[in-house]
Amino acid sequence: MTKINITKSIFILFCLFGITTAKAQFTQTAKVVSTNRESRAEYGTSVAITENFAVVGASRETIASGAAYIYSKDSQGNWMNSQRLAADDPNQGAEFGGGVKITEDYLVVAAGRADVGGTQRAGALYVYDYQNNNWEFGTKLVASDMSNDAKLGMNPTSLDAEGNTIVVGAPGENGWVGSVYVFTKVAGNWSEAQKILSPTAPASDTFGIGVSISGDYLVIGANEVDGRKGAAYVYLKNSNGTWEYNQTLMASDAANDNFFGTSVSLSGDQLVVGAYGSNLEQGAAYVFEKDSQGAWVEVQKLNGNASTEGTQYGWSTDIQRDYIVVSAPHIFGLEAGEVYFYKRESSGTWVEDQVIQGSDTVAEDFYGWSVAMHENQLISGAPWEDHDENGGNEIDRAGSAYIFMNPSLLGVTDNDVLENNIAIYPNPVKDNFNIESLSKTISNLKVYSITGTLLREMKNVNANTLGLNISNYTNGVYFVNLTLDDGSTVVKKIIKH
Repeated sequence: MTKINITKSIFILFCLFGITTAKAQFTQTAKVVSTNRESRAEYGTSVAITENFAVVGASRETIASGAAYIYSKDSQGNWMNSQRLAADDPNQGAEFGGGVKITEDYLVVAAGRADVGGTQRAGALYVYDYQNNNWEFGTKLVASDMSNDAKLGMNPTSLDAEGNTIVVGAPGENGWVGSVYVFTKVAGNWSEAQKILSPTAPASDTFGIGVSISGDYLVIGANEVDGRKGAAYVYLKNSNGTWEYNQTLMASDAANDNFFGTSVSLSGDQLVVGAYGSNLEQGAAYVFEKDSQGAWVEVQKLNGNASTEGTQYGWSTDIQRDYIVVSAPHIFGLEAGEVYFYKRESSGTWVEDQVIQGSDTVAEDFYGWSVAMHENQLISGAPWEDHDENGGNEIDRAGSAYIFMNPSLLGVTDNDVLENNIAIYPNPVKDNFNIESLSKTISNLKVYSITGTLLREMKNVNANTLGLNISNYTNGVYFVNLTLDDGSTVVKKIIKH
């Protein structure tokens, strides 16, 4: 395995400024590149990340047959290149790796332009299961009614997965009318459960260009609706497990060529929709929240920093709880791409907290083409970036990806902790400490190092009090992440001495 050099600056920051993490920001921990670098491979087309794994798609590698690269995080927080995936039935132009999603149990890789039998550019999904410390191919998924140029999973934004459900758009179907397919796993086997069509009259709307699932809600983007104003459609899963149309969302200031719905990202009662074409491709992102009546309402419009060129802000988005990321890749621009990070304040207002940039990105790297966030980690692809992890060995459009970490995002704010009446004592701690929840039951517990490495996990705790022994841990700062019985998550910092 190839070890990726990890930035140590976060430790310096903690030494210089103390252990307080409330104002900590994302710091780059790694730049990763393909172990098979080649011209125009476009490594970084798609990205995904979890606690201990990162995935990067290189959709144009090997004459666009494509590949995906998996990285694992060791006990020291270093990212290690551990595996290369490619279709076992490759074909040129398939673009395997054009979309990737990873969960705790499985990994999905889309090949949005794959030929399937005699059907050209129908698209396909490849599902891998984590077994024996390796990601092993499980099954290939295709649409039951596949058609030429349907392009199932053609974009990083056209694929999502949660639990035993995979949702994937086929925006090219029927002359760009588009559709969405839902696959579910039952008794260990994946099968197509539902095909969803636009609730409006058929038109070339690219229905399915963006998809996102969270719980019983599914949002589908169609960015060419009504003169490319764009729209997003909300679906709700009924008691039989069928997704039913619920609501149509459009921007409050909708205009032609906004491409609203290119990216959609859903987390609980929060939704962000990208509209990269807004204001002559300056771009915008719109935040919606579900109100007490169950209706989704626009609450805020987000914009990137002013620029003299089109930034395509809103090209890619992600959201988790009270955090949003929005990318602005500056496609063919004169400025380097950007990734914007937002926090939701107690007032409900989303506030820009940081503009995150790669250590060596420049114009036309397409940095921010794809972004993904998980807990305190973020990854951004730059498929046209030319240099290796050390900034040398220039190869045209070989591509790269950048991984960042923010230690303050392992849970929620101190105010949230107080509201949930969580106590940890003694703190600082030598060997043993107690956790007490005065109002809610503790469901799950995780202990992280200051680098974000998961050290311990306890599931199905189902108790209000708990004692832990950390005598085998080295002295330093740790974070205890608690999931409560109502689904909320809180974090407490502990100091071992």
